[in-house]
Amino acid sequence: MNRSTVRSGVVAVAALLALFPATAMAATPTAAPAAPTMATVATAHHHHHRTHARGVVVTAYGHRLHVRSGAGTSYRATGTLRSGHKVYLACKKNGTSVHGNRVWYRLAGHHGRYVSAHYVRVPANASLPWC
Repeated sequence: MNRSTVRSGVVAVAALLALFPATAMAATPTAAPAAPTMATVATAHHHHHRTHARGVVVTAYGHRLHVRSGAGTSYRATGTLRSGHKVYLACKKNGTSVHGNRVWYRLAGHHGRYVSAHYVRVPANASLPWC
């Protein structure tokens, strides 16, 4: 292999990672995400004497995350969120398994609105109570 071939391969891989970052992150378990980057940093937010974890929606390129009326895929979809959207989370509860992850997050400020934890990245040190 010459330098041109290697350089072309590296550029192609970098382009794919730029286009499909969620695919690379989807294999990362929700409970133990990779080292935080600017795209995955989540923080605590205090609002009305409650602490909410802040997460980032991570879906495959072009796909949206369904917001549901309960903690499961059988509940009515009430909206969608794009990949990269920052969300505040009030608590977590078990529900329908999504790719082996049964945890669902209730969105803060949205009574009874849930998203699958499989598609939301929060830092490992985030303290989110059970609902």
